[in-house]
Amino acid sequence: MKKIMFNLIIIALGLFLIIGCEKDSAPTSGDYTNLTDQELVEQSLLNENDPEFEDIQDYLVDWGIDDGSEANMYNGFSNFGGAINLPKILSPIDNVIRFGRKINQRFPRKIVYRRISEDSIAVSIERVLAGRIFIFQKLDTLSTETDSFKIYTKPLTHRVRRNTIFVRRSNDEIIRHPRRRWRLAAISLGDGISHPDPTVEIHQVTVESSGGTSLVFTDPLGTMLSISDDLPTFTQGEVVTITTLVSNSSPNPVINPSTGATEILLLHFGLSRIHRARKQFLYMGVDPTTGYHIYQGQWTVHEPAYRAFHAVVDVIDNGTIYDDDSEMYPYNSATWGCPYRVLNGN
Repeated sequence: MKKIMFNLIIIALGLFLIIGCEKDSAPTSGDYTNLTDQELVEQSLLNENDPEFEDIQDYLVDWGIDDGSEANMYNGFSNFGGAINLPKILSPIDNVIRFGRKINQRFPRKIVYRRISEDSIAVSIERVLAGRIFIFQKLDTLSTETDSFKIYTKPLTHRVRRNTIFVRRSNDEIIRHPRRRWRLAAISLGDGISHPDPTVEIHQVTVESSGGTSLVFTDPLGTMLSISDDLPTFTQGEVVTITTLVSNSSPNPVINPSTGATEILLLHFGLSRIHRARKQFLYMGVDPTTGYHIYQGQWTVHEPAYRAFHAVVDVIDNGTIYDDDSEMYPYNSATWGCPYRVLNGN
């Protein structure tokens, strides 16, 4: 299997927090000709609604866990049955039929800027998302009426980090795009965790497709994908399979009695600024070598061709979903997200 790494810039990325320059708001100058190189890069990262930077924003989607509305919280559920099967839960939520997140606030991105060379700039990006996770409990299993459901909510805070590399455009490109003197050349995976720190952890993500793609990721922020060469690329109609190794250090694990799983995994795919889809992973057991839990999920690529999309592996502790005690079982999640491209299948 192929491990994608962009080794030449990892050392520079490691210096961000020591000597970088943090910024969390876009430059305010209306005259871009007077902006510094740093400010020009910041414009493309922080001005999310500017059409000039739409292509860059496509690679920076960092709210993949947001289901947007109750209508999208349609799958990704398990039914553990009655409380008698869950002796470790103090306040069990029985008959959970679905759940999902709604992000109410996307805080402005914070960036840490580092000049690598005359023609290269490294930028570390962090965004905090805030909202609530919704759990839907069916009170009457024979009824389809709205009032037969009870909804539980818990507050959530989720932080997503990503590293990027910008390089100077050629003179011809600068003439055509005076506000785009720097182009996004490489991007890491997105690494997300809940706050406070989660007990769930992702250790490895393997990507395989029916078209022959085979990739292994073990270090989301240290894996840099060249925009032109390294992005995973799938053809419409391909089946993509994701296998994930995770662990859970919860002192009070909520165990699914039918499988032994202590967490739920979702696969968010086809993610863009206007599209979202998700499926639940299957629990495959315990890896005999590492002791990590193995999960597998897949999707068939039907996304529009020649666009950048994202796939996000999303681990949620069972206690988040199946116990209404927000103190003992707060929102507890970890995510890895990877951009990919789609080609026309014809």
